Amino acid sequence: MRFALGFAVMVGAVAVVAVLTPSVGSSETAAKQPKQDCGRVEYTSGLELVFKRFSTHAPAVAYRNRIAINGFLNGNIIQGCDSFRVVIRGMESFDVAVELQSEAKTAKYATTIECIKGKDDVSELEVVFGHRRNRVEAEQLVLRAADSGFTGLKLEPDPCGGFEIMIKGFKDRPQAQDFVAEAKQHGFDVVIENS
Repeated sequence: MRFALGFAVMVGAVAVVAVLTPSVGSSETAAKQPKQDCGRVEYTSGLELVFKRFSTHAPAVAYRNRIAINGFLNGNIIQGCDSFRVVIRGMESFDVAVELQSEAKTAKYATTIECIKGKDDVSELEVVFGHRRNRVEAEQLVLRAADSGFTGLKLEPDPCGGFEIMIKGFKDRPQAQDFVAEAKQHGFDVVIENS
């Protein structure tokens, strides 16, 4: 009888714990699930200098106005999934971002440099001629390719600064592969990517 009573008490205690802590055992499952997309889509890759994050819009506006008074006139407020970031965008190279970060530091702003990956059109093939640290180096590669007969190359911003030099417009993979073979014969280290 004592054993049955003790067993019943133990089963009752387990049931109470199970009811009071329903998330036990489900946290591992929740951790494996991917995060939900909050709907924000970036269309251009590049760099941003993040001055500060806020949970609401009003203090972000006040802070943006404060950094403008201190000479950082191109501040923007970007709404993310869980915060409003006060940022400056538009730096083409990581070197320029570091210079701006140093300038912000002299004004007593602790900033971070962050990379933004823009949305790609995954349906289109492109042949990539390379990546360069800044616009001057990228344009030199474009000119070198043009001298070899490869015209129509475009520059796209890389997420962490610099540029990708590429060409699109191939009807299928075999056409892109023929283009790659010809470019390699001219000494270019090119690859095919889905953009």
